[in-house]
Amino acid sequence: MARAPKAAIIEGAPIEPDLLDNAPAPRESTALFGHAGARAQLAEAFGAKPPQGLILSGARGIGKATLAFRLAKALISGAPLSEGLDSDPASRDVHQIVAGTHPSLLHLTRAWDDKTKRFKSELSVDTVRRLVPFLGATAAGGGWRIVIVDALDDMNPNAANALLKSLEEPPKRTLFLLIAHVAGRVMPTIRSRCQVVRMTPLGRADMAAALSHLDADSQLAAAADGSVRRALSLAAAGADAVKSAERLLSGDLNDTRRRAQIADLAATKRGEHFAVVADLTLDAFAARARRGAGKAPLGALDAYARAYLEALAERRRVEIFNLDRKEFILALTARMAEADALAKRS
Repeated sequence: MARAPKAAIIEGAPIEPDLLDNAPAPRESTALFGHAGARAQLAEAFGAKPPQGLILSGARGIGKATLAFRLAKALISGAPLSEGLDSDPASRDVHQIVAGTHPSLLHLTRAWDDKTKRFKSELSVDTVRRLVPFLGATAAGGGWRIVIVDALDDMNPNAANALLKSLEEPPKRTLFLLIAHVAGRVMPTIRSRCQVVRMTPLGRADMAAALSHLDADSQLAAAADGSVRRALSLAAAGADAVKSAERLLSGDLNDTRRRAQIADLAATKRGEHFAVVADLTLDAFAARARRGAGKAPLGALDAYARAYLEALAERRRVEIFNLDRKEFILALTARMAEADALAKRS
């Protein structure tokens, strides 16, 4: 379950969206599991001509933001850039980054709206305009100035264009770390000004180690598709809810009663099961498409693909705007039933 924002202990500390109750914020994290290739690529990048922009791309929940903050801690604190990107957790710079108050680090995310008591639906142009005074100020100690954007996917066109202006001619020793969940949605003009670091889901051993570190059930690794975030969501929902969802989704979705049961499960515990049921339903879409590859007609495969991509975008809107989760799952399973019927008729 995503946690509500905590009152900042230190004035100016950020309020961040999409945090989980059972995991630290990326800036607070002391450990990063896996991604040896990405770490090595980043360490190597800071040679004679350091990059001005890096896009960390990959699925949600695999450690992109944690890696961004790990690199920021090493650069700002002046630690030697080893392939582990390690830094001294006792240093003053690292303490300030963890607290969210370091003057040389700007973290841009969707803002909290005090009026609606929820996070805004987009990373807005007003938020991105904070870059102007930040980049205009002198970096602390003459060192690195780092901007973390989490995530590019949340930006509207005006915000993306405002970011692009700052990317075109940044001050010296400025680094943009841009997080992208879907690399294909990144504006080509932004991508052309950055190096892309592609991050893959964690392997089974790294997942087990990460979950052990967080005191979560390592047996969840098999069902988490290499995403620590997803594993923690599964843990919060509980094994019974996961098994029930998997059982219902494996059956005939032409049965309207079965679809209603899946939707009811997604809405239980005040919606706390929604993320798990939505993930498993989307997995079922992908599994059906894989099974049909080379067998089902292109029309059926196209129906699965279109419904899957539409559902990804719609699911994000449901979570951000707090829309009716039950109705979303009902509509999603109905679309799956239609695609199943088309595949069977072939």
